[in-house]
Formats: sequence, structure tokens, C-alpha cells
Amino acid sequence: MCDEAWCYKEEQLSICVRYTVKLQAYERFLGFVNVSSGQDADHIVSSIISYFESNKVDLKTLSIIAQSYDGASVMSGCLGGVQAKIKQLYPCAIYTHCMAHRLNLVVVDMSIYVHFSRPSNNKKLCDIQMQLGLKKGTVLRICDTRWVCRYKNCQAMLLNFKSIIEFLTIEVDENNDKYAAQALGILTSIPKPEFLILITIIKTVLGIINVLSNKLQCKSATLGNSSNVVQSIITTFENMRSDREFTEIWQTITKLANENNVELSTACYKRKRKEPNALKEYVVTTTTGQECDDEQTDTSVKVFWRRTAYMAVIDTTLANLKYRFSYDSLKLANSIDSFCKMDYNNGLYFIEHYKVNLS
Repeated sequence: MCDEAWCYKEEQLSICVRYTVKLQAYERFLGFVNVSSGQDADHIVSSIISYFESNKVDLKTLSIIAQSYDGASVMSGCLGGVQAKIKQLYPCAIYTHCMAHRLNLVVVDMSIYVHFSRPSNNKKLCDIQMQLGLKKGTVLRICDTRWVCRYKNCQAMLLNFKSIIEFLTIEVDENNDKYAAQALGILTSIPKPEFLILITIIKTVLGIINVLSNKLQCKSATLGNSSNVVQSIITTFENMRSDREFTEIWQTITKLANENNVELSTACYKRKRKEPNALKEYVVTTTTGQECDDEQTDTSVKVFWRRTAYMAVIDTTLANLKYRFSYDSLKLANSIDSFCKMDYNNGLYFIEHYKVNLS
């Protein structure tokens, strides 16, 4: 198990090992390795192996059955990553990445939190909420692995939409501090239909992701249970691609738009690139930069946002879930869980993979 971290002016790689003695598991921290001279996969692999050799540990005599790093491409890459190169040397060393950390799929803009995190601004926001008769709420700090913060931020944004607009408008009009420009930037973005539509869609997605995050971080979670929850979430997102699911979300969007006096309309995008006229009479074998024409004849607002926003978010989420939680990793997780329960048939995949080590 390895993880990189900055230490003053050096890039350090911490190395830990986990092993068993008479079925009792032990985990030990071994030390740090300076990898400042290079952070590419080859250099990191070489540094790991050299570290063990310098401590008189012959890896060739050990049964290495797993490896665990973070999700950075240099570590997790399936072809040129550290885990792939280690697996070439030790075929049974399956790469495992923390399931909770695999959920980094959506990036939420932090500028709204930063603006309202100052005590004076937060107090003004609360005062305006009281004047408008709204329930008091605040914007939480974003944390990479605390999905509940992101989900609650979307909720807070929609709940406090009117008071936030009111506050930003007052701050821009007064123009009495250095944050007025930032307020103007936010104010020009959030009253637009695309913001209201996207934040509603993302709130729905994060609500589902948050369920998965809580399940994965539960103290009683097992590999088998976690893989079942992941598969259920993937199935949920696949079902969300239907017209019926989008219609329900669109009704929520329409209601919010009416309450906040936001007119729902299509967004204006840049002109599509076309094939040069000089190439029309020729057969080309490479791309020319031409973009596909939109064959969609229904130009209604609902259809437009279903195609350009809703389906894009759902499909991207699905693709990343399937990439981060591959079929093989979920199958192995279920098999390990079955093996621990003495279920031979369902644990056979795990047994076959490690039969050399178990013999």
C-alpha cells in the first residue's frame, strides 16, 4: 500500500504492508521513500522495489496478492500505471482503490461557498432570509470525500435562491468592498435557466451518489454488500434514462423556475463547424473538423435540455461508475464475500484466481 505526499520540498512515498500470520491480519507502516526526482510510473515502481531490496526483503519469495494506491492515473492506469506494471511482475496482485474515494465523479464549483463563508456575508444572507420569510440555511464547505456536503449545498442553493439573489444584488449596488466584483460574477450566472436546470439535475444525481457514499463508509460494510449496492446504483442510473424519469425532474424544474421568475429557454451555443467547400468533391480518410448536424426536429425547451443536459450528466455518471467499479472488481468482491461465508460455488472465482497461492 503506497500513497504520495508533499513534505517541505520533497515528494515522499509512504509504504505500508498488510500480511497474515495464522489467519490474523497485521498492518505495518515501513517508511518513506523520496521520489522527488521523478513521479512517473516506472520511477515509482523502481523506487518501491529498491526500497524493499535495501531492507533485505526479497519480493520474489513472497505471495503478493493485492496492491492499493490512490486513483491518480499514474498509479491506477490499466496499461502504463504503477498497478499495471506491478501486476506484470506479480500476476495475483489485484489493484484495489478505496470504494468511497472512487466516487469523485462530479466537480462542484466552490465560488458560492467561498463568497458566503465570510461571517459578514453569511450574516447578511441570514437577515435577508428572515425578511423574505424563508427558512434559515447556509452554504457548506466542499469536501472531496464528504458527498453529503455537496448534496446539501445543492439543497441550500435551491432553498435560498431568492435570498442569495437579493443579497448579491444589494452587494453589487452598494459596491462598497472588494468582493463586489465576485458578487457580480456570481449574480450574472445563477439567475440563468441553465443554472437552475443543471443544479436540479446534479442535486438528483448527488442524492443517489450520497446513498452509495454512506453505504460504502458504513462500519458494517463488506466487499460483497458494497458491490451489491454499487450494482444497484448503476441500475438506478440506467433506469433514469427514460422519458418518465426526466418528466418528473422537469416538473420540479418548471415549478422552481416559476417560483423564482426564471424563464426557461434553450441556450445559445457556438456555430457548428462545417466541412470546407474545397473538400466536398473528394473522399477524405481523416477527420476534417466538421461537427454532426442536429437531426432533432423537436426544438422544444424540454427536449433540448433533456438531450444537452440531463442525458449528458446521467451518461457521464454511468460511464464513470462503470469505469471506476469494473465488472471484474465487483465480481471478485462478491466472490471474496462468499468465500468468507464458506459458500464454495459463489466463491469459486476467488479460489481460481488465488489457487496457486492457496495450494
